[in-house]
Amino acid sequence: MKTRGRLLLLCAWLLLPLGARAQSVLPNGDFEQGDPAHPGNALHWDAVDGLGVRWTDAPPLPGAPPHGKAIRMDTAVSEINMVASYQKAGLTQWVFPHPATNAIAETYGLSLYSEAVPAIPGKNYRITFDYMSEKGTAGFILLRGYTKADGKDTRVYEKKIECGSTGAWKTFTGIAHTGRSPQPVDEFKIMLFAYYPGGVAWWDNIKVEPVDDSN
Repeated sequence: MKTRGRLLLLCAWLLLPLGARAQSVLPNGDFEQGDPAHPGNALHWDAVDGLGVRWTDAPPLPGAPPHGKAIRMDTAVSEINMVASYQKAGLTQWVFPHPATNAIAETYGLSLYSEAVPAIPGKNYRITFDYMSEKGTAGFILLRGYTKADGKDTRVYEKKIECGSTGAWKTFTGIAHTGRSPQPVDEFKIMLFAYYPGGVAWWDNIKVEPVDDSN
């Protein structure tokens, strides 16, 4: 998102009536929009490799409403296969030397970042999301806040919400107190992370809603 786009989004939020402001400021948190310029990827999110991390249809569950599109992570994939997949997808920032043959869950994990979102001065954020694993794979979400100085982004804040659920979707929530950060938070990103034990994990319906400092 370009700087002008960030300013327009912030101004649009400030012009909303107070009762309408408790809406998610994270674009495409339900993953229903694909990126027309990059087929196979969710709009407003980093590119996926297509093996370990995929943007795809969530599995249907008996008696549960459909989830539509979601993010799938498979941490049982080996490091060496993940590096090959990153190279094939052109995601060279994730390529590292001497990858192991064991599951990437045992050495790191898998992650996916959102695009940067402009922070609203003095506001905290309520983070809500749905998570499901197929074999007990644990995960967490990070809200990482950045300040802009000397032409670069410096991380100054981080909120972690751990999650886990086997065989069924579960909703998690937490408050990121960006408004209390000693250094101003100019923008933030959401990071999804799944790790151990190796297996398939799913993410959906991620919301980041501004709240007052009393929360």
